[in-house]
Parts: sequence; structure tokens; C-alpha cells
Amino acid sequence: MTDELIFAGVDFSSGRQPVTFAALDGVLNVALLEKYEIVHVIAHLKQYGRLSLAVNMPCTKSQRRIYSGFKKRVAQAGLKPYTMKAAPKQLLETDAQACFRNWIGKPPLSRRTLEGRVQRGLVLYDQGLRITDPMDFFEEITRHHMLGGVFPNDLLYSASELDALAAAYVAWLAVNEPGQVEIMMDRLVIPKESESS
Repeated sequence: MTDELIFAGVDFSSGRQPVTFAALDGVLNVALLEKYEIVHVIAHLKQYGRLSLAVNMPCTKSQRRIYSGFKKRVAQAGLKPYTMKAAPKQLLETDAQACFRNWIGKPPLSRRTLEGRVQRGLVLYDQGLRITDPMDFFEEITRHHMLGGVFPNDLLYSASELDALAAAYVAWLAVNEPGQVEIMMDRLVIPKESESS
């Protein structure tokens, strides 16, 4: 078990491994970014002595069903609601779409498009997450690559990975810069809207 404070984010999708799990350390390095089954995520959560976990609230019926199962098991890992600020392991809920909207100052591009993934990656990069600069993707696109249909997709995160990273960053903000977040609808923790918007 590690006693270093970890900031984690979770996003739900479908498939055999429906949980995308992101973990950041105190200086915003990506410590872990993987897809897991719920049982594996719970095992990871148990390994951390101190943890702030943000869950990106699911929007589809199947994702809500997965989250319901996740929520029932998360207590096994010792997580308490965010309202109990003294708890060493905290669970909060967020909305990645609302986070990106507030960071950008307007609705983001679709998370399913290449442009949307680049935009969201840039937002997280600009927030200070130590990830690869998404603009590096364009430096790797050459005439030869275009003709061969070879794209440097490994330089971009998937939509689910970006949402999990955004949630992990919200968990970091809630602990390190609580004045930069607000609670919406009595439960969702999201960053305050950018002043430049």
C-alpha cells in the first residue's frame, strides 16, 4: 500500500473492460492510465492509503448500470463522500463535458472527433497535466504518412481516456485548489468557469 496522495479519475464505457482509470500524482504526472474491469479498479483503489477519486458521471443507460455496480463496491476500498473532507479516501462526482466547457469558455468540439480529442488534450495540457503535447500529432503527419494511411494516433488519447484524465484533474483541484471548483446540483464538482471566457 502506498501512502502518497493519488488523484484518480474514472470514466465508464461498454465492453469487457468498461472502466477507464486515470491516476495523477501530486505534480500532475500520469501515474496510471488503463482500461479495467470493476474488480481490478477496486483492487487498485485498495492499494492507496490516501486517494481522491472523481467519477465522470455516465450519460447512457448501460454506463449508469456499470456505475451503479461500481458504486456498490467502492465502499470496500474505504472511500467516503467528498463532503467528508477529513477522510483519507474521498469520492466525488463530476461531469467531464461541463469541465471542458468551463475550461474552454464555450461548448467543446465533439469528443468523438479527431478535432475534439485534440482540443480536449490541449486543454488538459494547458491546465498543467504532464501529457504529450497534442500538437505533436500534427508534426508527425507527413505526405508519406498520409499516402500510406498511417496516422500517429498513439500521440492522442481516446475520448474515454481524456474524460478520465479530466476527472482525475478535478480530484486534484478539489484537494489542492478548492477555490477553483464549485458544486453543481448539490453533487457535481466541476471547475469554475475560466475568467477569459
